[in-house]
Amino acid sequence: MKLYVIMATAFWLLNACTDTKKQEKDALEQVIKIHDEAMAKSEQAIKDKILLDSLAKANSSLQKTDINMVISNLSNADKAMEDWMHQFNADNTGKSHEQIMQYLNDQQKKVTNVNNRLKTAINQSEQFISTHKQ
Repeated sequence: MKLYVIMATAFWLLNACTDTKKQEKDALEQVIKIHDEAMAKSEQAIKDKILLDSLAKANSSLQKTDINMVISNLSNADKAMEDWMHQFNADNTGKSHEQIMQYLNDQQKKVTNVNNRLKTAINQSEQFISTHKQ
């Protein structure tokens, strides 16, 4: 009977350990998934800035303050992506499961915010480009 209790406890502990590692892995994968989406948007933001610069040079009748605001919004959103990437640290050595999960949840919120900023800036720039393209 003692052996059964020891084996059951060992199995439960091993299984619990595996579940926490899976939770951590899943949380990290979610952060990376949002990061990848934001990276694609970051690339689009750079392309849009180039188009806007060309559009401004080719069309002197455009309101410089309007186009500069759109370019600034793209630049700020792209910088937010760079800043997030520089501060993100996937190394969780020595941290408890709770600390890891809290960190990854916080990072998911931050990168989601960056992703949304990029999406908004790109939508604004694409609308501006389509309206003013000759």
